[in-house]
Amino acid sequence: MARAIILLLFFSHLSFADNTLQITYKGSGSSITTKQVGSSNTTYILCGSPTSNGSGTFPGTSYVAHTCSNAIWNSTVDGTGNTVRMYTVWSNHTGSRNTITIDGNDNFAYLDQDEDDNVSSITQTGNDNHAEQLGTGDDNVYAITQTGNNKYAKILAFGDDSDITITQSGTGTHNAYVFNANYADNNSATIVQSGSGNKDADIFFYADADNSDVDLTQTGNGAHTANMKFYTDDYNVDVTQSGATNQSYSATFNCTSECTKTISITQQ
Repeated sequence: MARAIILLLFFSHLSFADNTLQITYKGSGSSITTKQVGSSNTTYILCGSPTSNGSGTFPGTSYVAHTCSNAIWNSTVDGTGNTVRMYTVWSNHTGSRNTITIDGNDNFAYLDQDEDDNVSSITQTGNDNHAEQLGTGDDNVYAITQTGNNKYAKILAFGDDSDITITQSGTGTHNAYVFNANYADNNSATIVQSGSGNKDADIFFYADADNSDVDLTQTGNGAHTANMKFYTDDYNVDVTQSGATNQSYSATFNCTSECTKTISITQQ
């Protein structure tokens, strides 16, 4: 087993920015902590091995899998217009903990989590921020928390027995997107978006994604919308949209026989 402990702090004054931090490694039990301060900075962290000819174009398009289990990655950014991306290359990436924390405006966070028993979290504070997560294993936990104006959060899950949480607060223009792939069973999604107006939620659970639970809450000062599609056998859906008017709800539920479903819709 290889163990790496890496602590990198990159500070850039707002007028002296455009820094790039790139970490590529392989091996289990890594602990990586990075911090960038300033604007237009980029952080890449990837666990994988270059292809047999030694090439590898970041962020990972030419890398192959390598065992990277039990990793702890923490990336912190303070500033505007920054990007953080964390990647693993399938397979053997179990039991890891990955965290991105960003404070500022116009930032982008992306987290790719392969294999099982992982926990990933993105937290962004500020305006016009964007966060995405991709997961392809079982028993994983995905969380995105964003506060401020004009937020967008997206989570795509391709495994079983996982929990998805998106929490967004603040003053308007909230967007949340959840995609649960075919045959991804026993997953739950909890989305909470609150005041003031301009909320949206798109939630799709596809064919044979059994035993799904979805809890959507959108509150505060109107303009709520929700678009949900369930091509699954068994599911529980609870949707609450409240105050002050401007609400809409669209849903497709295709299971008509040999299925158990509970649907609760509240609009006030």
